Amino acid sequence: MNPPNPTTPQSRAELGTPARLQSLDAYRGAIMFLLLCGGIFQSLRSFPGWHWLAVQNEHVEWKGCVFWDLIQPSFMFMVGVSMPFAFGRRAERGDSWMSRFGHVVLRALGLTALGIALDHFGADRIQIGFIRVLQQIAIAYVFAFFAVGRPIRTQAIAAGVILTAYQLTWMFNPFNGPGGPWAMSHDNLGSAVDQWLIGRNYSGYYVGLNAIPSTATLIFGVMAGTLIRAANTEEQRRTVLRQLGIAGLGAVIAGLAMSPVFPLIKRIWTPSFAVYAGGWTTLILAAFYGAIEIRNWRAWSVPLQIVGMNSTAAYVMGNCFGGWFRSATTAWFAPLKPMLGAEWFPVFQHLAFALAAWGVLAWLHRRRIFFKL
Repeated sequence: MNPPNPTTPQSRAELGTPARLQSLDAYRGAIMFLLLCGGIFQSLRSFPGWHWLAVQNEHVEWKGCVFWDLIQPSFMFMVGVSMPFAFGRRAERGDSWMSRFGHVVLRALGLTALGIALDHFGADRIQIGFIRVLQQIAIAYVFAFFAVGRPIRTQAIAAGVILTAYQLTWMFNPFNGPGGPWAMSHDNLGSAVDQWLIGRNYSGYYVGLNAIPSTATLIFGVMAGTLIRAANTEEQRRTVLRQLGIAGLGAVIAGLAMSPVFPLIKRIWTPSFAVYAGGWTTLILAAFYGAIEIRNWRAWSVPLQIVGMNSTAAYVMGNCFGGWFRSATTAWFAPLKPMLGAEWFPVFQHLAFALAAWGVLAWLHRRRIFFKL
């Protein structure tokens, strides 16, 4: 399917594109609500029958991928999906390319500033870093902007070139140690760049260069958003749903096929991980898109949309107040501990905070208060 050009007022009128993509709001809301829940199931790691769920609720140590490793790719993918809608509207109202690029730069600076501020919430010293999802999005957002409005094929080629060039550079450089490019160590290109840029390495063997391959993740989202925005009729929407399903499944299979040679490692965002995670995020979007935009099952998603439409506020609350809430309410919830047990009591606390945060977001939603960068 070759999508029509959605950048002119005429084509927008012909396409009848909705003001908001409710399925994207719901997807964003689901991911944000899970973030508000935090490590809700980690206390169940040793509880009989629930180890499998606890494992899905925290990052893998190095190689492999579980559900929690898809949270950051989902954030980045969803930003990409929204870009054709946001910049299409700006083009329709007459904003020049330079004006739109200026908006991108300002938003990237805002995201970076917010990320750095959250990095120092409760900290006792200043350490500037770039591995938080907000800073990673900010960097990738600028590069992905150049793919917006391009043909799908061009976008796919751009993502492929980024991942291929990054893969070759990561594998063949003088900074790799004796364990090779995929070793869990600081002997790699990313750690060398971090030492040069900020004078230190990140804990957990994360690297700031993740922003380069994760730009491809954003472009995958741009590709999906381009297709969805161009779909006007019911038949076109169903075609897009099939395309998303096929692309997502194909990417998951391709990522797994590459993994024996080029392992899935989220902490250094290997290209195989970018492809694999991109496949899953595409499939998740397809599920929301099919249910809400095609089947018109909308009522169930309203609570999620409330979160998704105020994702910045949700992200800040989750990062700043989750631990404080659980600490402040422990005494009040203590009578429930004997009944719930040591394993399930933390689950209740995490869920209680998520529901309290949702209440705040619902209050903001009713008053049409939205925090955006």
